[in-house]
Amino acid sequence: MAPAKPAAPPARRNWGALLVRNVLLALVPVWLVWALLTPFYNRFLLVSTRNLLHLTESPSVTELPRRDEHYAYVQRMDFPPAKSLVHSFRVTDLHFHFVLLGALFLAVPGIPWRERLSNLGVASVITIFFDILLLFFYVKFVYATQLGDWSVTHYGAFARNFWGLGKHLLDLPFKLSLPLVLWAAFYFRRLVV
Repeated sequence: MAPAKPAAPPARRNWGALLVRNVLLALVPVWLVWALLTPFYNRFLLVSTRNLLHLTESPSVTELPRRDEHYAYVQRMDFPPAKSLVHSFRVTDLHFHFVLLGALFLAVPGIPWRERLSNLGVASVITIFFDILLLFFYVKFVYATQLGDWSVTHYGAFARNFWGLGKHLLDLPFKLSLPLVLWAAFYFRRLVV
């Protein structure tokens, strides 16, 4: 009696269909986990970005106080108290791309769960650093472009364009492509082979 042949890997055409199906199935559970962790991640993101901003300021005048679980303020402590809250923003909008990242990394067919979770962990660390940088650029964008005469006085035309362009590039184009780029970086060799 001949030994049993190992199961053949899914055909390339089936692999793509399985990936799409798995992504759709993973979206809801990943979204639920993201929604549960969002309040904690928002706090972490605000504190980490504030610390980064303080490294670039002398004296340290920026605070990022929370308004509630999803919203925060950009606050300048050197402004009069009535005008110190210079901008409000939704922190959760900065990191919704984690849902796509998680769904993509968990959905890859034919990869052991341990490897998927390991790759998701590394990609998540990269994404966390990206999110801190994104919020940093957002605060600098607010300072350079959203405070009227104060922005004109304290930021030159180059700085205003730099922070404005950086914020807009990092926001939707990079934020939405980051999960796809990271996924391709981890799994491209499997797509080609």
